[in-house]
Amino acid sequence: MKKILKIGAAALAACVALALCSCENKEISTQIQIDSEALEMTEKMPKNIYFSPYTGSDDNSGLEIGFPVMSIEKAREIAENTPLSDNEEAVILEYLMTVDVKITGSNGVNSDVCGVNMISFTGSVESRWFSGETAGVGCDTQRYYPDGKTSLSARYLLKGRDCDGKSCSIFIENNGPSLDMCTPVLVTDSEALSGWQEESLRAIVVPKDGGVDVNLFAVRE
Repeated sequence: MKKILKIGAAALAACVALALCSCENKEISTQIQIDSEALEMTEKMPKNIYFSPYTGSDDNSGLEIGFPVMSIEKAREIAENTPLSDNEEAVILEYLMTVDVKITGSNGVNSDVCGVNMISFTGSVESRWFSGETAGVGCDTQRYYPDGKTSLSARYLLKGRDCDGKSCSIFIENNGPSLDMCTPVLVTDSEALSGWQEESLRAIVVPKDGGVDVNLFAVRE
């Protein structure tokens, strides 16, 4: 997602003037009104195009998680020909793996500030790049605010073997405002998968009976 910061010229000049006045004379009080729209941070919604060299097919639509195309070239073609609204942008995602999550329990608290749910879970992975399961249990902390906003944060550790057959661990911290807009932070001691630590990653969580599927992707374009 691209973040566009809109700052008007007049607002910028006023900010500079305030900084200069503060440095020269702290006793000078300056009142500046900045239009809220000038500092509005806007985000374009992603229109995801999925591809996977190992599980995809160029006969697929590429517009659904379960139907990725095979090549990035085909994904680019779909992105170029997919209609977008003014607040959308095409994002090409390469599928990495899916964590099969099973919910084991939950606890929570509600107040005037927010509601909090803490959900414990186990998980497992079977993929080309990594196969393994959670070490102990993970925790998904969900905050719900009176204004309707949500904050999701899940942390867990996977232990298993990488694509070279070597024993390894993967820590994942998954944060976001909604199930389809999560950004993972990943740490691993696997040499084969070490590049994932520097990747721009995306997680899309799909609910199912007894748990969720956490689909991990690398943002390619």
